[in-house]
Amino acid sequence: MKKAFLLAITLLTLISCGSSSQNKPVDDTEPKKVSLSDSIVGNWIQADAEDTGEMSDTTGFVLQKGGKAQSINMPTYQYQSWSLKNDTIIMKAVCNAEGLPVDTTVSDTGIVDIKANTITLFGGDIIYKRK
Repeated sequence: MKKAFLLAITLLTLISCGSSSQNKPVDDTEPKKVSLSDSIVGNWIQADAEDTGEMSDTTGFVLQKGGKAQSINMPTYQYQSWSLKNDTIIMKAVCNAEGLPVDTTVSDTGIVDIKANTITLFGGDIIYKRK
């Protein structure tokens, strides 16, 4: 009787250990997929107007996870949100520039070139580079 009981316990132990998915090794060979929206999160600074390749620390924006945005050194132009459609970014801001009604909502649209680390706004030659 003792032998049968020990055999049953041993078999149950082996079965429970053998079927556990926690004992399987993790496969790290598969590349992790990163979405475009995840890859553009961060600080973007306006490229130097003289196209010298130098970065300007004066103006830009921060793209945050969850579609939130924030301006860098632009007190009259406050970015609030952003979204992506394919490789096109749409950013919403509140503008308090002279001559405009208070808290005018504006949209900036541009092309994201992740390989070049640039965002180029439509309707102008304003290029932002990742800081």
